[in-house]
Amino acid sequence: MLSLIKAEFQKRCFKLSVLIPWGMILLLSTQLVRASSNISDMYADVFLKFTGMAPFIGIVIFTMFSGAYIQEYESKMNSLINSTKLGKKKTIMAKWIAHGIMASIINISVFFVVFHKAYSAANGKGLDLQLTKLWYFGNSGSTLTVLQLILIVCLTIILGSFFFAQIGLTLSSISKSAVLPFILGGVIMGLPTFLNIILVTMGIPSKTIAHIGGFFPLNVMYYSEQIRNGMPFIVTLINAALFLIAMIVLPKITYKAFVDPNKK
Repeated sequence: MLSLIKAEFQKRCFKLSVLIPWGMILLLSTQLVRASSNISDMYADVFLKFTGMAPFIGIVIFTMFSGAYIQEYESKMNSLINSTKLGKKKTIMAKWIAHGIMASIINISVFFVVFHKAYSAANGKGLDLQLTKLWYFGNSGSTLTVLQLILIVCLTIILGSFFFAQIGLTLSSISKSAVLPFILGGVIMGLPTFLNIILVTMGIPSKTIAHIGGFFPLNVMYYSEQIRNGMPFIVTLINAALFLIAMIVLPKITYKAFVDPNKK
């Protein structure tokens, strides 16, 4: 299994088409938070600016995901893999683990760069500030501190990265080219932003928009948005249940598509 995971890293994750835009995003991330004498403003910027980087991060990770199975189909390797007893399940699992890990690394690295800029400018102070002291979370009523939310966001980023990896791999497994999963994946990641613009222009109250957005995977992965909008804990439980259902159903769809003898 470890050799399969390593092979997936080498095939998909360390390509220039991934590394170059990732490096550019990291470089851009160093400029997102401006040094200020107001520590609370800098930490508020961390969560605001990192969330704003979602479309760029989405491009990088779905560049990885979109061709994951297409390459196997084009080289006819899927037929060879499917002829082995355990090759099918191990290959599917290895792809998910490798892509999930790499997506986590990309997301966490961007978040760390943005956070480190604020942390350094604040001389390591302010991690014990309550979120209500930050303008970005002023109306949230949360009792969490900056450090606590950072740890929670790191956890949800990892879980969300594996979730989006599974979505991307499923789309790749049922597609004949890398274009469709890339476009659909981008739509899924950008849906909260697009829908927010549409609903605002329709005159929908901001509170209603926030509650609708609470069920989008991207807002769950970047959990600071849930806290900011004061989502009740029941929303987190519902999202957790939906996550588990998706992680059961999507791999089955992927497996069925991958072992399809007519797949070309």
